[in-house]
Amino acid sequence: MASVARSTLILMATFQLVFCLHGQERCDREVKLLLSPTQVQAAIPALQARGETHGQIYFYDTPGLDLLAKGVILRLREGAENDITAKLRPLSSEKFSDPSGGRERYKCEVDLIDGVENPSFSLQKKYVAAEAPETGEGLFQLLSEGQKKLLDDSKAKIDWKRVKRIAMIQSTSWTIRTKPLGKLNLELWEWPSGSILEISMKVAQDAKQVADVELRHLVYKNGLALSTNQRSKTAIALEQITAAHQQ
Repeated sequence: MASVARSTLILMATFQLVFCLHGQERCDREVKLLLSPTQVQAAIPALQARGETHGQIYFYDTPGLDLLAKGVILRLREGAENDITAKLRPLSSEKFSDPSGGRERYKCEVDLIDGVENPSFSLQKKYVAAEAPETGEGLFQLLSEGQKKLLDDSKAKIDWKRVKRIAMIQSTSWTIRTKPLGKLNLELWEWPSGSILEISMKVAQDAKQVADVELRHLVYKNGLALSTNQRSKTAIALEQITAAHQQ
């Protein structure tokens, strides 16, 4: 009986380990660094960036960024990609599962920014409307059932009457291919009062720390400088844009 019980415990532990590993594998991991945006003209030839694409990105929040403070991001993109994203960036260790049951485009992502892991959970929906709505109520009408459920799961109380289209950002992206890092992305965000330049690459779970070191080495080797503000580009952009509006 003891051997049977021991075998059962081992089997249960194995299943638990496999389940955890499977859960980790479903989360894409990406290493990100912010470069000084004044270096964009130098960075493109230095990194041999190719395939320039353009688009517009709209963000929705209250004037006081109440949603961002709760870890909620509402984004609409037009251009190379046309979609609406409802994203949660938990302020604690809370995790979220796919509320659509696999029927919608669900993403679990972990961004490594300046050595700090930033998990997020999101649902994307193709955007086909003629014009990006200006109000939160207009955006809410475009959300999928899965996106609405994800926002409900966050327990963030959203007053859609106070939510507005608070930012319109011009996005320009390039692709970089280099050994041994492989494919990298370079993205420039621009708005009337500022800009952000980010270089990023997707990595495996066990390679993120090494990739961070290698990415920094690539930046320094090409004579480029990092921004002194290494945080989420969404948070930086929205804070700067709303601060400019208030002034």
